[in-house]
Amino acid sequence: MQLLDVTLLSLQTALVATVGMAIPAFFIASYLVRNTGRVAFILDLMVSMPLALPPVAVGFVLLWFFGATGPLGPLSEGLAFSWVAMSIASAVVSFPLVVRAFVAGLGEVDPRLVFAARNLGAGRLRATWDVILPLAKRGIAAGLLLGFVRSFAEFGATIVFAGNIPGSTQGLPSAIFSRISAGDFSEAWSLAAVSIVIGGIALAVHNRLVAQQRNRMVARSGSNG
Repeated sequence: MQLLDVTLLSLQTALVATVGMAIPAFFIASYLVRNTGRVAFILDLMVSMPLALPPVAVGFVLLWFFGATGPLGPLSEGLAFSWVAMSIASAVVSFPLVVRAFVAGLGEVDPRLVFAARNLGAGRLRATWDVILPLAKRGIAAGLLLGFVRSFAEFGATIVFAGNIPGSTQGLPSAIFSRISAGDFSEAWSLAAVSIVIGGIALAVHNRLVAQQRNRMVARSGSNG
C-alpha cells in the first residue's frame, strides 16, 4: 500500500506541475519565437536559470520566497512542506525544458499561415487555436511529456521545499532515498522499478512525438525543394 501511496502522490504532483506549466510556458515560448531583442534575451536567461542551478539551491530559494520572511510569506502560510510545494518545486525545475520544447514546436509553424489567418479576420486567439496549436501539437505534447517526466523524477528542490514527510510529501524519489538510507535495498529496488516503468513509458511517447515532428519537417522540406 505504501508503494501505491507514494506512486500516486508522485503522479499527482507531476500532473499538477505539468498542467500549471502549460499556459505560462506557451505564452513565453510564443514570445521567444517572435522576438530576438534584449527583452527576449533576458527573459530566456531568467527562464533557463533553474537549468544552471543545483536543484537544492532552487528549493532553498523557493523556501525563502514562500517562507515567513519572504515576499509571498504572508500569502502562503502553510504552503511549504505540503504536496502543493512538491508541485511548485517540480514545476520550477521542469519549466525551462517545457519552454524550450515549446519553442522548438512553435518554431516549425510557418508564420505566413498565421499572417494569412489574421488577414482573413481571425483574431490572435482564433489564429492560435485554429492554426498554431494544430500545427505545433506534437511539439507541445512532447514538451508537456518532458515536463511531466522531469517533475515526476524531481528530488533536490522538492525535498528542501516540501520535505520528506511519509504520507504527506514523500513521493517516489524521496521514498527511494529513505529506503537506501535505511538499508532497505529490496524496497528501494521496488520503488526504482516503478519509476523506471513510468518514466520509460512517458519518454517513449515523447520520443515518438519528436520523431513524428522531425519526419514532418523533412517531408515539408522535400516538398518545398
